[in-house]
Amino acid sequence: MSVPSATSDFQAVSDLLAGIRRRIRTFVWAEAVLLALALVGVVFWGGLALDWMFEPSPRVRLAAHVALIMAVLVILIWWGLRRWMVSLTDRSLALLVERKHPELQDALSVAVDLHATAPHYEGVHPELAERTIRQANQVAANLDTEDLLNQLRINRFALLVGALALSVVVLAFAKPKVWETYTERLALSPDDWPRSVALSIDGFEPDGQGGYVRKVARNSDVPIVVGASLVDGLKSPERVTIRYRWREGRRGKDDLIRIGDSEAGRDKVQRFEYLFERIAGDVEFEVRGGDDRLRNLRLEVVERPKVTKLEFNCVYPDYLERANRTLAAGPRVELPEGTKIVAVGEANKPLAEVRWRQIVQQQEGPERVASTTPAFESQLAVGSHDVELEVELLDKDGIASAEPFRVTLVARKDEMPQVLANRRGIGTSVTAGAMLPVELELLDDNAIESAWLDMKHGEVVLPKVEVPLAASTRGEAIAVATVDLRELTKAHPNEPMYAFAPGGQVTILASANDKFDLAESSRTTTARPLTFQIVTEDELMAQLAGNEQNLRQTFEAVADKLLLLYDSLEKLEQEVGTGTAAKVRDDDLLVVDTPGEEVAEEATTEEPEDDANDAGRVARDAVRLAETARQIGDEVLGVAGGFEDIHVQLFNNRIENSELSDRIGNRIAAPLRRLGDERMGAVANALTAISTGQTTALAKAEMRQAILEVEGLLREMQGLENYNEVIAMLREIIRQQEQINTKTQDQQKSELKNLLLD
Repeated sequence: MSVPSATSDFQAVSDLLAGIRRRIRTFVWAEAVLLALALVGVVFWGGLALDWMFEPSPRVRLAAHVALIMAVLVILIWWGLRRWMVSLTDRSLALLVERKHPELQDALSVAVDLHATAPHYEGVHPELAERTIRQANQVAANLDTEDLLNQLRINRFALLVGALALSVVVLAFAKPKVWETYTERLALSPDDWPRSVALSIDGFEPDGQGGYVRKVARNSDVPIVVGASLVDGLKSPERVTIRYRWREGRRGKDDLIRIGDSEAGRDKVQRFEYLFERIAGDVEFEVRGGDDRLRNLRLEVVERPKVTKLEFNCVYPDYLERANRTLAAGPRVELPEGTKIVAVGEANKPLAEVRWRQIVQQQEGPERVASTTPAFESQLAVGSHDVELEVELLDKDGIASAEPFRVTLVARKDEMPQVLANRRGIGTSVTAGAMLPVELELLDDNAIESAWLDMKHGEVVLPKVEVPLAASTRGEAIAVATVDLRELTKAHPNEPMYAFAPGGQVTILASANDKFDLAESSRTTTARPLTFQIVTEDELMAQLAGNEQNLRQTFEAVADKLLLLYDSLEKLEQEVGTGTAAKVRDDDLLVVDTPGEEVAEEATTEEPEDDANDAGRVARDAVRLAETARQIGDEVLGVAGGFEDIHVQLFNNRIENSELSDRIGNRIAAPLRRLGDERMGAVANALTAISTGQTTALAKAEMRQAILEVEGLLREMQGLENYNEVIAMLREIIRQQEQINTKTQDQQKSELKNLLLD
C-alpha cells in the first residue's frame, strides 16, 4: 500500500497560517508605532500648554525630552518588540481561526496536528489522516480571514495619530509665531514665550530648587510689590491675584492693590501691592496677572538679629592714672572725659554689618555721626559732651534689628579743683618775724597735680612757695605750708621786698591745679586771699589780751551754767527723796535748748497733769540734765580751743615769754580740755545713770569736782589777766623811758650843735 504525499495536501493550510502570522506581527508593530506617535502628539500639545504656563528652564525641558524618549522606547519595546518576539505556532494560529469560525469544527487544528506526525500518523489510520488533511486544505483555500484581527482598534489609533499630526500642521501654518517659539524652546532655547503682560517682583532670590525665596523677620509686616512692565508694547493687567499656602496647610486667595494709575509711554511700570501682616510662619504663593504668572515664590520667616551682649573696653586718659577696664553696656554709662572705647558686642545670629550712629549733644545742636563695621566692634571716644549711641544690626539675610540698641554715654567732665585756705595757729595780725602756717584743703574729682602759695608784700609780688603733697594724694588732701617771714628776711637781707616791718601787709593766695591735660585752658583754682597785718609785739600782745578777756568772760558764763545745773540736780534729788517727782516743773531745771526740744516739750505738755509715773518723770529729767552737761562740756572745749590758739600764736609770732606761754598752754588750755572732755563727760554719764534707777550721789560728786576745777581755772585766768596788766604797765614804762631817752639825746645833740656853731 503506497503512502500519500502530505506536503501538497497541506500547502493551502500552511499558506493560510503563514499569512495570518505575518498579519499579526505587522499589526503588533503598527499598534506600537501608532501608540508611540500618539504619545508624542499628546506630549506635544500637553508640553505646549505646560511650557506656556510655567516656562520651565532648558534643564527641565531637556529632562522632559529624555523622559519622552524613554517612554517611546518603552512602548516600542513593550508593545512592539516583546509581542513580536512571541512564538506563533501553527496550532495556536489554527485555534485562533477556529475560534473565529466555529463551523470548521476543529478541522484546521486536527489537520495541523496530523501533519506534524506525517508520514507515520501514529495512532491514526493513514488514509483517514490524509483525507482529513485534504478537507482542511480545501477549507483553508476558500476561508476568509480578513476580520480575524480587530482592525477597528488600529484604525482608531491611526485616526488619533492622523488628527494629532494634522493639528500640528495646522498650528504651524495658523500660528507661525507660536510654532516658531515652541519649536525653539523644544530645541532648548532660553527665550521665554512672548506675552502681553510681563510681571516682576523684587526682593526674591533663587533658592536652588527652582523657586525663589525671600527671608523676612518674624511678626513683621511684609509688603509684596509686583510690577507690570509697560514698555515694548506690554500692558498692565486689569487684575492681579495672589494665591498662597501657609506651612500648616491653610490656603488663601486675594487681589493685589493697584498703586496709582500708570500709562504706557509715560510710565515704565504699573505697581501692585499686597501686605502680609505680622507674618509668623513660612508661606508659599504665586502671583497671576493677565497671561503671566510668577510661581514658586516663598517667604521664609527668620528671627530678627538682636544684641545679646555689649561691652565697652575702656582705655582711660593718662590724667586719671587708672587701669583700663571693661564695662557692661546699660541704658546709661558714665565715663570720664577723654576715655577711648572699643565697643564689642555679640548677637543672636551671624551678621552682615553693624551700623553705629552717634548723636553728640552739643550746645549749638546735636551732631550726628554714622559708621558701619562688618564685625560687631567699633572704636569710640568720649568727648566733653554726652553721646546717644544707637546700634543697629543687619544679618546675612538682610534683616535689620527691630529697633536700635540705645546707650547713653554720659561724659563726666573733669571738675576744677577746689582749694580752701585757712590760717592755722596764727591770726590776722602778726609780727615781722612770724611764721605763717596755712592749711590747705584740696579736693578734686580725680587727682591733684600740685599746690602752691602766691605771696604779695604790699603790692610787690614775691616768688611762690611750693606746697609738698604726699605721693599717694589723689582727689582729696590736707596740706600745711608755712611761710617764715624771718627766714625770708635772712635769706634776702638786701632786698627791700623782704624787709617786713610793722605797718606792712602780707597777702597769701593758695592755688592748686589737677592733672587734667585735655584742654588748653588753665586748670588752676585759687582760694580766697589770706591777709596778714604786720604789727609790733606790743600791739599783738594787746590784741591777744583782748582775746583772753573774751574767752574768760565766756568761761564765766559756762561756770554759771554749771552751777545752775548743780542746783537743778539738787532739786531733782530733793523731789525724788520726797516722792513728789510728778510735781516738778521744767522751769525748776536748767535745760539748754537742743534740736527737737520744742517737739519734746509739746509732747510733754500733752501728757495728763495727773501723771502718776514718777519714775518716768525722773528718768526724762535726768536725761535732759545729762544733755545739758554735754553741751556745757562742748562750750568748755570751745574755750579751750581759743586758749590753745593764743598759745600757738605766741609760738608762731616768736613771742619770747616762757612764763606766759606756760601759763596759757599748760595751766589753762590743757586743764580746760580735760575738763570739757573727761570731767563733763563723766558728769553726763552719771546723770544718765539716774534715769536707769541709780542714785544722784555719783552725779553730785562728779559735778562738785567739776565746779572745783572751774574755780581753779577762773583763778588762773584772773592771774593771767593781772599778769598781762603788769606786763602792759612795764611795757608802757619802758616805752615812756625810751621816749625820754630819745628826747634827751635829741636835746643833747642840739645843744652840742649850737655850741659848735658859737
